[in-house]
Amino acid sequence: MLLGHLEQHRRYPRGAERLRQQGVAYVRFAVDRQGNARNIRIGQSSGHPLLDAETLETVRRGSPVPAPPPEIGGDPVEVMVPVAFFIRRR
Repeated sequence: MLLGHLEQHRRYPRGAERLRQQGVAYVRFAVDRQGNARNIRIGQSSGHPLLDAETLETVRRGSPVPAPPPEIGGDPVEVMVPVAFFIRRR
């Protein structure tokens, strides 16, 4: 659910697309029981600053995110998820 939610808020940076930059950035953040994302940071870089910056913005735009299920303990819950950027061929 979390990945699908973030995908709805992901945008390909124009500059990165123009430069044909592609990659996957891993973003780390804490999610409270209301789904608010806090302490958003890059866990593993894509290798491209434009894509990394957009990864952080994707989470900020998408907050609140789906709240952690009750069976996952802790408040907040620390997560790390991939955000992928790949140019589709036409």
